[in-house]
Amino acid sequence: MLGKSYFDLARAIYRAANFDDLVDLLVAKLPHLIGADEVLIMESSPLKGICRISDHGPIAKRLAERMDLINNLTGQHPIYKRVDFNDPGDLGFAMSDYIAPAEYRESEFVQKVFGDMAMNDVLFGLLVSGKRRSAYINCYLRNRTYAFQARERFDAILLTARGVLDKMEAHNVEMAVRQQILMARAGSHMAVFVTKGPGEIFPLNHAAVRLTEAWWSPDEATYQLSEQRINSLEVELDSAWENPVTAKMVEVKLDLGGGEIPVQVLPKLNGEMILLYQVPGADTDTEEAMSILTRRQREIMDWIAEGKTSAEAAIILGISPRTVEKHLEAVFQRLGVENRIAAMRRYLDLRRGV
Repeated sequence: MLGKSYFDLARAIYRAANFDDLVDLLVAKLPHLIGADEVLIMESSPLKGICRISDHGPIAKRLAERMDLINNLTGQHPIYKRVDFNDPGDLGFAMSDYIAPAEYRESEFVQKVFGDMAMNDVLFGLLVSGKRRSAYINCYLRNRTYAFQARERFDAILLTARGVLDKMEAHNVEMAVRQQILMARAGSHMAVFVTKGPGEIFPLNHAAVRLTEAWWSPDEATYQLSEQRINSLEVELDSAWENPVTAKMVEVKLDLGGGEIPVQVLPKLNGEMILLYQVPGADTDTEEAMSILTRRQREIMDWIAEGKTSAEAAIILGISPRTVEKHLEAVFQRLGVENRIAAMRRYLDLRRGV
């Protein structure tokens, strides 16, 4: 049975506003739920290794003081060759699954890192898994090994927390992009690009497509950054991470095929990047941007955007309401939308060159 304590903690995790709030809940409440002496969260970067330890207990303080030592001795961890710490599976595992407690305590790694604070067992789980950031939850037990019920509760909390953190990361990406677009200067257009493979760049919106038509050859559907630039870009973006599920935009000079330009780059956990370039000036030809619509269809959409009904637009334009509806059906199809509201939003985006 998971028990009331589990459901109380799970509800609190669902209400957590950010990564730090969720971490505070885990380190404060999880020890009581599973009988651990101390719970801490380790954050890891592919460039730096372990880069942050969350909690204020005695073990966390000691490990925080010895992060460089931990990173240097990672290969000597007693189960390093038995478990893939980057992909240990969906559930947690106990150190005692792979090594006897006495052997673990007496190993060179544990003696150098923990010293007289060596634990008898550790329950371990991958909390956040990404190519650019990871977070691990470690639950330390001093005098015994973990029982089945404790491990069952740990696995349930681990899966709950992962689901919440996945949503947090998606929300944070959306908010970072939205904020950057809202901050764009009037009279400019925001070109949006994304990377899918290692350094392979795709245009994502109309403004970006227009730029690629000028920058890339007619047969180029994507643009490939050099391996050297990919590596240097990863170094520049490492500082963007506030925590494993929250990154901020970083301005870098990047050549997207038309020479170096200032680009706002947002790294994502899965290794992708979102690139925003604010195109200066207002020279985008609106007629060309909306060339998928006929002149009459644009006239109708202009009035719809002003809040007019089909009947009102028909009177203004001197045509029948039925003709307006037929044009709107064609607009829906050409804009790839299903209703009037979505069509109006997409039309306004096109009119702004977004």
